[in-house]
Amino acid sequence: MKKLLLIASLAFTVTLWAESLYFDGKTDKNPVLYKAGEPMTFLISLRDKDAEGAMVKGRKLVWNRTGDDGKTEHGEALSDEPLKITTRIDKPGFVRIIVNVLDHNGNPKTGRTERFESGAGADVNLLPADPLPADFHAFWDKEVARLHKTPFDTEVVELPHRDVKVLKFSISTFPGERPATGYILYPRDAAPASLPMMVRFTGYGFHATGIPFGVAKKGWLVVEVTRQGEAPDREAEYYKNLQEHEMKNYCFRNNNDKYKNDFYGMYMRGQRAIQYAETLPVWNKKEIRVEGGSMGAAQAIAAAALNPHVTECVAEIPWMADLAGKARFQRLGGWAPGYTETLRYFDTANLATRVKCPTTIAIGLGDYVCPPSGQMILFRNLAGEKTIKIHQNRIHGRCLQPDPYETVFTGEIR
Repeated sequence: MKKLLLIASLAFTVTLWAESLYFDGKTDKNPVLYKAGEPMTFLISLRDKDAEGAMVKGRKLVWNRTGDDGKTEHGEALSDEPLKITTRIDKPGFVRIIVNVLDHNGNPKTGRTERFESGAGADVNLLPADPLPADFHAFWDKEVARLHKTPFDTEVVELPHRDVKVLKFSISTFPGERPATGYILYPRDAAPASLPMMVRFTGYGFHATGIPFGVAKKGWLVVEVTRQGEAPDREAEYYKNLQEHEMKNYCFRNNNDKYKNDFYGMYMRGQRAIQYAETLPVWNKKEIRVEGGSMGAAQAIAAAALNPHVTECVAEIPWMADLAGKARFQRLGGWAPGYTETLRYFDTANLATRVKCPTTIAIGLGDYVCPPSGQMILFRNLAGEKTIKIHQNRIHGRCLQPDPYETVFTGEIR
């Protein structure tokens, strides 16, 4: 009998804690349309996906509020009813809300969705921003022209594939600098001048570059560009060696030199890859779409800023926007190199002023790799048609709730 009771007790314990928890949270109005000093109210419920989204009762929640005003608040509650947090910010900027659920030992649960991270902004169109360097446009016009005047060597190797022509490329930029590398793909049966071009950039990291066969099969001339001008298809040890030696502290080094910092080389390689792809007979001579996420989105913004032939830009959580936010305006910072005079030329919020093609960006209000304040300034600075998709409870790269609340603005935020 004791053994049966023990088994029953264990089964009960497993059932009690076998949950798939997530937070469902939203604000009482559009999260980026508050005014400075206006109350912001968050309603946040703890739910169990395995119980068809039913609210979870009896769990302890702890929350913390920070913000671009430097203020902090915190508290705790039970999950028996929606957690209501009311706060405000008295100047243009964002507040950040983090809610954790505690486990049976009193520690924050650490599953992929078992926390709430989001926020809201006040007077987001009035966020003060770093002005452009006086020679910003002249610098970039000169460098792009210099690149295009510099002859380049190409190494192109065709890889075997039945339906798609796959070219592994290496194209020189400036003497002594790393080449543009990656893959070019298009359907084997493509007619001359028939394909739109899609240029794809990759986020931060050190690993082999994937080959997007499926995108090419849909009728695109695809250009997949590597990060550092590395070989795209080597063994893991090769990339580990790059990370620990030659490319150690990539993007976080040499940031007082306009030509030796990693962004300059990266953006020039993107330009060279597009320049070469424009010579391919299958390109339709009309459409170039650039896209990427995080650091790849920063590269996409730069590509659109520096090449007037780009006709569309899609940037998912673009990195490197508003480096001055923390250094000069005391806003919450993200994961990015520190502000320098040199990096003003490479800040994606500044480069956005040169982007005249239609552009779509997507951001998360809980993303503090790429803080929402910087994303608002970048969006404000875009010079052409623009759309922004704003998600509650989204951190860098993913959403924390199954159906995140989305706000979409086309044109100005109002």
